[in-house]
Amino acid sequence: MTQKDPSNSSDEENKALEIENASYLEVEESATMEEQEPIPEDNVEPNKKAKTGLLWFVTLINFLLVLAVIAAGYWAWMQWQNLDNSEDNALVEQKNLLTQQQSALSQQSREIESVNANVDSLAQQNRALQQELASLNEQIAMARQQSDTNRKNLEDISGRRPADWLLAEADYLVRIAGRKLWLERDVKTAVAMLQAADSRLQDLSDPSLLPIRQFIASDIQTLQQINQVSLTSVALSVSGLVQQVSNLPLSLPEAQSDNAKPEEVEGLARIWAYILSNFKYQVNTTPIKPLLSDQQQWLAREQLRYALLQAQSAVMQEQVTLFKQSIQRAIGLLVEHFDLDADEVVNFAAALKNLEMTSLERNYPEQLDSATPLQDMLERRMNNSFSNGKFEL
Repeated sequence: MTQKDPSNSSDEENKALEIENASYLEVEESATMEEQEPIPEDNVEPNKKAKTGLLWFVTLINFLLVLAVIAAGYWAWMQWQNLDNSEDNALVEQKNLLTQQQSALSQQSREIESVNANVDSLAQQNRALQQELASLNEQIAMARQQSDTNRKNLEDISGRRPADWLLAEADYLVRIAGRKLWLERDVKTAVAMLQAADSRLQDLSDPSLLPIRQFIASDIQTLQQINQVSLTSVALSVSGLVQQVSNLPLSLPEAQSDNAKPEEVEGLARIWAYILSNFKYQVNTTPIKPLLSDQQQWLAREQLRYALLQAQSAVMQEQVTLFKQSIQRAIGLLVEHFDLDADEVVNFAAALKNLEMTSLERNYPEQLDSATPLQDMLERRMNNSFSNGKFEL
């Protein structure tokens, strides 16, 4: 690198100082000249007023702009708050509606589960009844086999007394009549067997058997006084009603209008009638029932069907109180949910009333009066016939 000459640098510094001093002097001269020149007072005051008015105008415009900005911000903030609150309220209402629907669905599910449980219990009861009936049939078959065995044993007796045969047959018929009465609740068959036993004793023409025949006649009269209504016929009637439940019309509210037709009147009345014919209304003095949904309609029919099935089961078990309660419950459901003006519902209600008025009460005797005397008579004769191990003619 090369070094500058010190003399040249000093010259340059001096020139710079001279230039600065010259400019300073010019500024001072101009300032002194301005001070020396007088400014008119008339020009100063208007300039100050104009500047002050413009300043106030700009300040007012700025203040109004600030107020407008603040008002716009406040309005936007209020709109945002209202929108936020409305969205929150709508969300809360939707949550409440969803909760109500879920609770209604859960309640209906519980009701359906209870109906299914009742149907299952009825099926179990029917199976138990079938098993009991099968066991009773087995007992009857065993009794018949025992009777056949006893008859064969009597045939093997060398005496071959027809009187003893007929007496044993009458005793057998009386015992079977008791089993038919108490096990199968078959009154007609029991009466027929007692009549057959009386016919066997009548064929003997034995005056000593008249008291026994009197007891048999008393048993026949007692059984004939029992209610003769066929439980099977009542159960079949209830089964027929169960099949008709699906065809019954439900009760749904309908608007009715009794206004005159526009063609029947003239003038202003015709205009008024035309308005009324297009806008229908109905005055209700009683609480309005809500429309039933499809699931509620199905549930109403199933409840009626379940009440009838319960009544049918009560008939087969001779539970008179349960039968009456089931029929009354079916009538209540019919009145509550079905159209009582329809012919199907009217006929259905009449059938239920007839079933309700049907008497199913039966008072069975605890025992047959002729069973013990007849058995004692048979044992005495058999003992007399085989006394001392020998058969006596």
